[in-house]
Amino acid sequence: MVFGILIDVPIVVGGYFLMLRYRKQLTGRLGRIKLPSLAVCMLLSVPLIILEEQINCMSSWCGTILVPPTLTILLVEIFGLSLISLKIHANNAFRVTAAYSVFGVFIEATVGGLVGAGWLIAVIFAPYVWISYGFISLLPISVLIADRQLSAKNPEISAVSPTAESAHDGLLP
Repeated sequence: MVFGILIDVPIVVGGYFLMLRYRKQLTGRLGRIKLPSLAVCMLLSVPLIILEEQINCMSSWCGTILVPPTLTILLVEIFGLSLISLKIHANNAFRVTAAYSVFGVFIEATVGGLVGAGWLIAVIFAPYVWISYGFISLLPISVLIADRQLSAKNPEISAVSPTAESAHDGLLP
C-alpha cells in the first residue's frame, strides 16, 4: 500500500461506495462525451485501474513505476466485460460488476495476490478484493449500459458511433 492502510483502504472502499451512490449523476455527465460509449468505458477504466493498482501494488514494483504491469490484463478484462454486457443486453451495472468482482476474487485466489495466503487471510481480504474489482469496473460499465439504454429509447442516438448523431444535424442530406 502506498500511503498505508488508514489512507489507502478508505480511498478504494469510499470511492467505490461514492461511485455506487452517485453513479447515475456521474454516468449522466460522462455520457455527454462525444465518443463511442465503449471508448468512454475503456478510457475511464485506465485512471481507475492505475489508482487501484498503485494502492494495492505488489511489493516487486510498488512505488517504482507509474503504469502498473497489470494495466493491460485488467483492460482486456474490462473490454471483455463490456462486450459481454452489450451482448447480453445487461440492464443493471451493479449485477455485472458483482459478477466481475466474484471472478476477480477467484482469479486473485488462484493466480493473484491471495495465492499462498492462508484461508483465514483469504477470507478476510476477499471482500476488499471484491470491492477493488468493483472500483475499477462499476463506473465504466454504468456508462456503457446507460448509453445503450438511451440509444434503445431513442433510435437516433447510436451506442456504437457518435457520427450517427451528427448525420442528423442538418449538415448532411
